Amino acid sequence: MNYLPGQDEYESLETFFANVDLGFAENAVHRCFHTIGPGRPPRKPLGLFRAFIVMRMKGVRSLREMSRLLNVDSRLRRICLLDEGEKGYPRSVLSRFTRRVGAEKLNEIIADKVVNLLKRSKTEEVDVVLDASFIKAWSIRNPVDNRKGLSDMEARVGRTGRTYDLGYKLHLSIDFERMLPLTSLFAPANQNEKKHTLTILEKTGQILRKAGARLRSIIADSQYSDEKVRKTVAEAVIPYPSNQKRGVEGILRVDKKFRTHGREDLKKVSQATSY
Repeated sequence: MNYLPGQDEYESLETFFANVDLGFAENAVHRCFHTIGPGRPPRKPLGLFRAFIVMRMKGVRSLREMSRLLNVDSRLRRICLLDEGEKGYPRSVLSRFTRRVGAEKLNEIIADKVVNLLKRSKTEEVDVVLDASFIKAWSIRNPVDNRKGLSDMEARVGRTGRTYDLGYKLHLSIDFERMLPLTSLFAPANQNEKKHTLTILEKTGQILRKAGARLRSIIADSQYSDEKVRKTVAEAVIPYPSNQKRGVEGILRVDKKFRTHGREDLKKVSQATSY
């Protein structure tokens, strides 16, 4: 996380929560807990939601560590809506929160914010960049089958740069002009990008339609080179790998030295998005 000169991490977090409307998120997470009838009332769902945002922004790597910080750090306690003298959120409560809310509800919250941002910017057409990022699993490999995780049984061994490691891939679609993540999909690291591309594009299209915008073009590397993907949009800035369209002139290619070849307009877009 980046801080302004003279600004500590707490000021950045406090500024963030003071300026971001979490009303929709509050309603969404509250619906995951019972509020009437027998049983213990839930610990502040919005406070728990804030705790997980803080974990990501501060780089806290475990629920146990976050629970410890909430017992000893007064400013962090206020950020997570804990009152004076109130016990911090224990690891068990944080863990149950993730199970109750679930990935689907969190994706709804993110999608709502993305749609609102697109509407505010009065976006009509969007050039979408597709990419995937490797996420390391907090597990060792299974000694019986080293392609899988031991404690994290869904993790798989996949390529990360020039080597292989155990983990996942975070598949993303991004609004190129605004550098705004539109939607995401989490999958085992051994699954190729093309396996999830149509799903990502379908989810992206749903968000764009809600925002009153349309998909103008797709920009991606050669891992996404697939005719089904190219047919979903009028313009696909995706290099063909060397084993596709041999002998065809003018199509976009990227060689081993990352030099682009093909139509000049496609080359410029491809070079501009090489980040």
